[in-house]
Amino acid sequence: MGSPNDGKDYDGFLRAKSNINLYLSALAANMAFFSSGCSLSWTSPSLPKLMAEDSWLPMTKEEGSWAGSLLMLGGSLGPLISTNFQSRFGCKKALQGNSLILLLGWIVLGAANSKLEIYIGRFLQGIAVAVFFNLIPMYMGEISEKNLRPAMATLSEVFVSGGYMLEYVIGPYVSYRTLALISGLLPLISFVLLLWIPDSPHYLLMKGSSEEAARSFCWLRGFEKETRTEEFDELRNSLQEHENKQGSLIEIVKVPVNRRAFFIANGLLFFQQFSGINVVLFYAQPIFMLTGAEFSSSVSAMIVGAVQTISACFTPLLANKFGFKRPLLASAIGMAVAQGLLGLYFYCGLKGYDLSFYSFVPVSCLVLYILVYCLGFGPLPWAVMGEMFSPQVKSLASSISTSFCFFLAFLITKFFSNLSDSIGTFAAFWLFSGFCLLALIFVICFVPNTRGMSLEEIQDLLNEKISLTRQRNSSTKGYLPLPQE
Repeated sequence: MGSPNDGKDYDGFLRAKSNINLYLSALAANMAFFSSGCSLSWTSPSLPKLMAEDSWLPMTKEEGSWAGSLLMLGGSLGPLISTNFQSRFGCKKALQGNSLILLLGWIVLGAANSKLEIYIGRFLQGIAVAVFFNLIPMYMGEISEKNLRPAMATLSEVFVSGGYMLEYVIGPYVSYRTLALISGLLPLISFVLLLWIPDSPHYLLMKGSSEEAARSFCWLRGFEKETRTEEFDELRNSLQEHENKQGSLIEIVKVPVNRRAFFIANGLLFFQQFSGINVVLFYAQPIFMLTGAEFSSSVSAMIVGAVQTISACFTPLLANKFGFKRPLLASAIGMAVAQGLLGLYFYCGLKGYDLSFYSFVPVSCLVLYILVYCLGFGPLPWAVMGEMFSPQVKSLASSISTSFCFFLAFLITKFFSNLSDSIGTFAAFWLFSGFCLLALIFVICFVPNTRGMSLEEIQDLLNEKISLTRQRNSSTKGYLPLPQE
């Protein structure tokens, strides 16, 4: 390892410093995803209690579907509402304010004495959850070193799955209000942890606070104060032209680099929702029962949550080694195969074939689907979105993309059962399997491999200043400039 006096090796020497502050910042920011996972999975243990005959607040199936889907409807509005706040005050303060909104949602939900109050609580939760999905990938992309960014950006699935597991494990065994109380502590913890992390250097430079940005950068990298690095200088130079500028919707549509980024991010989010995750989770318990084992709904949910959590733990490692594109390709193939086989199994059962010898097939397909989803199309579209947009349009473009995703989730969550009744369960699985194949084609054709690239290099790539051909020449940082006319 070189010394600080080796000139060009200075940044390499500095990188040997501890990244503990970066990891602590990632932990603090992603705790909000843990509380989001609780909100997303609250329906699993709570709706059966509300829809039971002896419920303290009886709900019909239709009312229960609204209690589940209103979170997604709130999520389709939340990011758009928060855009100006984030642009003005930065991701850190926006995350803190949003933690308080999620806390309010849990308070309303836990204290509810009517269905309307439950609906309001779920809507508030949806606003907060969607804002977290919008801001945290953005913040993680801005604070991470380029070599660590894939792993850091995919930590989200670990924390979301942890929130799922918390609800699955304790939800069936505690009262409605006790579950809301326990879950409501998490956004409060998130708020406190966020007090200790800095605003991102990107945001501070965009606001013209160069000295504060330098302090934030040095703290995140574990450097001595006032340390100068090539990484920070490049970041400052690339953002100077965007200082105090805010992009508009017209700029997203008209500027080619912004249009490409918007198309890629929203395409991935579209296929994430139409990959069939809601279908598979909806049929999780019936699929387990097809094996002949009479699992309760709570045990089935715990098994699903365990598969999600375990597979999510490997996502950062895979993303760090292979980037985003390869795991997305593998995920699309795996989901298409799993749902295609599930559809075939349901179709053969409908036609009266003896499937007793193949009872292992549905649960194997379920586990395969959840595994590859959590390794690819679960977290990676959000990670890609966090690094694709240029600084001046990042806030607005990310908000629109997140709202689009949650609106699609609302439509699927609310109306899937109607679709399934109309075309049959087997056809629904085949439909979403077809979307997974389309997702495979989309990734091959449009999603670039950004592994090892800085945020500035990604913008050059989208602007066609860098080709996709990797070279083994370290002096060009592994990329070949396109010829200029």
